[in-house]
Amino acid sequence: MPRLSGEQLRRYGRDGIVFPLTVLSAEEAASFRAALESVAAGCGLSAPRRFDGLHLFFDWAYRLATHAPLVDAVEDLLGPDILIDGTLVFYKHPRDASYASWHQDSVYSGWHLTPSTSAWVALTASHRANGCMRVIPGSHTEGLLEHDTVRDDPHLLNKRGERISRDVDESRAVDVVLRAGEMSLHQSNIIHGSQPNTSDEPRVGFIVRFVTDRVAPRDRPLLRVRGEADCSHLRLVGPPPAANQQAALAAWCEYSEHRHGGAP
Repeated sequence: MPRLSGEQLRRYGRDGIVFPLTVLSAEEAASFRAALESVAAGCGLSAPRRFDGLHLFFDWAYRLATHAPLVDAVEDLLGPDILIDGTLVFYKHPRDASYASWHQDSVYSGWHLTPSTSAWVALTASHRANGCMRVIPGSHTEGLLEHDTVRDDPHLLNKRGERISRDVDESRAVDVVLRAGEMSLHQSNIIHGSQPNTSDEPRVGFIVRFVTDRVAPRDRPLLRVRGEADCSHLRLVGPPPAANQQAALAAWCEYSEHRHGGAP
C-alpha cells in the first residue's frame, strides 16, 4: 500500500487531518470487529461503548495497532521512532444517543507538546447517519483552547466531560466519512466531536495514539513500535503474552475495572 503522498502531507499540515487512507481490507476489518465482539461477549457486556487498552492484552488488537500500512503512514508524519501511548475503541450501537462534544485531545493528554498523531481506524463504515467523527479543518493552528467540564450526561463519550468553552462554528465542520478498513490521521489540537447514531447500523472505530521518544514521562505503559531511541525515561512494555483468550479476557476486565472504577 502507498505511503503518504506529498499532497496528503500538505493537507495534514494545513487541515490537521488527512483521510481516507486504506489500511485494511474489508475482510480484515470484519475479522478485527469479530474479535472485538468476542471481548464484549466474554466480559458479559451487553452494549459497551468504550474499550481502553486492548493492545496491551489481546494479540489481535496489538496486530491491528502495529499493522505495517498504518505505521508506515505514521512514520511519514513522526519519523522512525514511534511508540503507542494508548488505544481506544468507540462503539456506537444502532440508534445510540451517545455523542462526543467538541473538544481537543490535547486538553488532557499533552500530546500537543511533542510529535504525535492519532489514527482512527474504521472497523465498520463511518458516516454522518451513524455518527462519524466531525472536525473543524485548520483549527489545530489555534493552539490549546479553554474547555468546560460537563457532568452527569450519560450520553457523553468524552471520558473527562471535556467540551470547548466557546461556540464552535459548525458551518465549517467536515464529516470524516470512512469505509470499513479506512482510517484518518488527526493532530491533537484539532477541534473534533461526533453526533449520535441515528441509523440502524453500528459505528465502530479503533483509535491508536502515536508519539515519539520525545514524549514526557507517562503514568501508563507505552509500547515501542519502531526505532531504537533512548526511552529510559518511559515505562515500556512488550507485546501481550501468548495467553489463551480466557486469561486475556480476565486480565483486561480487571484492568478496565481498575481504570474506570467500575464495569468496563
